[in-house]
Amino acid sequence: MALELEKMHNRAKVERVEDGTYPARVCTIVDLGIQEQTDWKTQEPTEPKPRLLMTFEMPGELIEVEQGDGTVDQMPRLISKEYTQSNFERSNLMKLVTALKPKLKTLTELLDEPCLITVGSTVNANAKVTSVVKAPKGMPVPELNKAASYFDFEAPDEEQFLDLAPWIRIKIKSAVNYNGFADDWGNDEVDA
Repeated sequence: MALELEKMHNRAKVERVEDGTYPARVCTIVDLGIQEQTDWKTQEPTEPKPRLLMTFEMPGELIEVEQGDGTVDQMPRLISKEYTQSNFERSNLMKLVTALKPKLKTLTELLDEPCLITVGSTVNANAKVTSVVKAPKGMPVPELNKAASYFDFEAPDEEQFLDLAPWIRIKIKSAVNYNGFADDWGNDEVDA
């Protein structure tokens, strides 16, 4: 079953989460395909790399989300972080895997994994995940609001793709190795 990510239509109305450490669970992993890259210092293009987007649900941080029928529901806040798909031991992805589940065989084993995330700020004062560690033993982390999901770029599923936020669908379609699999799968315009 696919996770229906927050559609981001009311993105501007939601205040950013404060810097700090929060209990969370891994709720979605999205294979973004091979994405263009730039050097963080020079902003010059570098070699494209396979990327993934990991989304964390913060059950203790509720926000109001307007539904399509005009009703407003309280839902847990979501925050995402992009990772380069690398099994190099010092990569950010492998640091996360080592912290949460060092003996895993596939990334999907991280789905629904309880953890603590630390949220910091970018230079533009946007929220960003700065670290992820295993939740302390015995610390209760509420269950996910919706079923966890994984989007596989190499074996795409239409329903899962359409459940992703429009900005994520656009990012997937911008992959260097995108072959057109979702061209007829819906509208990818992001509301202003």
